[in-house]
Amino acid sequence: MPVKKKSITKKAIKKKTTKVVKKKVAKKKIPSSKKTVKSKSTKKSVKKTSKKVVKKVIKKVVKKIVTPKAPKIKKIIAPQEFKAGENIVYPTHGVGRILTIEKFQYDLVEEQLYVIQFFQDKLTIRVPFVKAKLIGLRNITSKPSMTRTLSILKQKPKIKKAMWSRRAQEYDQKINSGDIKQLSEVVRDLFRKDDQTEQSYSERQMFQVAFERYTREFAISSDLKFEEASTKILEILNKR
Repeated sequence: MPVKKKSITKKAIKKKTTKVVKKKVAKKKIPSSKKTVKSKSTKKSVKKTSKKVVKKVIKKVVKKIVTPKAPKIKKIIAPQEFKAGENIVYPTHGVGRILTIEKFQYDLVEEQLYVIQFFQDKLTIRVPFVKAKLIGLRNITSKPSMTRTLSILKQKPKIKKAMWSRRAQEYDQKINSGDIKQLSEVVRDLFRKDDQTEQSYSERQMFQVAFERYTREFAISSDLKFEEASTKILEILNKR
């Protein structure tokens, strides 16, 4: 008897193929639970590394802000030509005395100053060491040089034939020059005896300024009081 072959239907073939495919896919695919575990661990590691980087950056920024470099102060160095307590002559103010020496700081610059008090104007000013020569700050004239200027006072006045305004400018320049010889010339030219013609107010005022400046320097150089020095100078002027 011939063996009867089993008839295989299309439905059965489909079922078998789908089962095989599913098994293969199941082997290749990673279960969803494992996926979630891996994703969580990677997220945690990323967060940790990002936190570390942020901390390092913050530390660097804080260091830069908290510890800035201190600005350097520029010191202007100049020779000290005068001492505290010394008498000096400032061309535009006359005889003065150095009270103290101070340090002054401005715009990251430090320099030393002379603190000078003036007898005639009752004024106190500060002069930097650097500007002392430029201004014309000088020592009191020595006694031998001062006595030589007395010979100028003995001379007759030399008055120019010009308008008073022009002569006043020349006298003013001589008074503020700081030169003791020019100052003595102004005293000589502007002095008037009691029996001579009267002066204008501006002439008398200019003479008074020149006379006081000259007398104060003469008194210090000759070790005399101001009153003694003024009487001596007036005697010389009246005798000519």
